[in-house]
Amino acid sequence: MDILLNGAPVATEATNLAELIAAQAIPTSGLAVALGTQVIRRSDWEQTPLTEGAQITLIRATQGG
Repeated sequence: MDILLNGAPVATEATNLAELIAAQAIPTSGLAVALGTQVIRRSDWEQTPLTEGAQITLIRATQGG
C-alpha cells in the first residue's frame, strides 16, 4: 500500500504502525507518531492499522536550550 511518511510517499507492506516503524528501521527512542492529526500512544502502535493513503508524521524529541 502507499502512505505518506513525513510528507514523502512510501510503499509498504506493513499493516500497522509498529510494523511500519520496524520496516523503516526507525529508532524509537524519543519518537512520537501521529496518524493524520492524532498522536498515537506507543502502547497502541501494534493495534493501529494502516490504510491506503494514511498520513503518518514522525516527531523526534530533541534536547537543548
